[in-house]
Amino acid sequence: MAENDELAPYEVFEGTAWEAGLLRSILDDNEIENIQNDRAQLPWNMFPVGSSTIKVFVAQKDFEKALKLVKEFTENMKQSAEFDPEDQTP
Repeated sequence: MAENDELAPYEVFEGTAWEAGLLRSILDDNEIENIQNDRAQLPWNMFPVGSSTIKVFVAQKDFEKALKLVKEFTENMKQSAEFDPEDQTP
């Protein structure tokens, strides 16, 4: 494998700006460099889109480690969405 192949970007997540921001923070904390691509900022999109999609990419060399973190992140987000504090009775 060439050295440049290790730095090739691989998509690991697609979601809202808020979710991508949280995930990127987790990746940063685990010393995994990452970048994002915001579809709402493409030049042909003249009107703001409320639910724009953000993609998060990591280098191929960190792909496996990042996927484990992404899986844990999405599972936690799913559990959080299922939890409704108003359903809890004292």
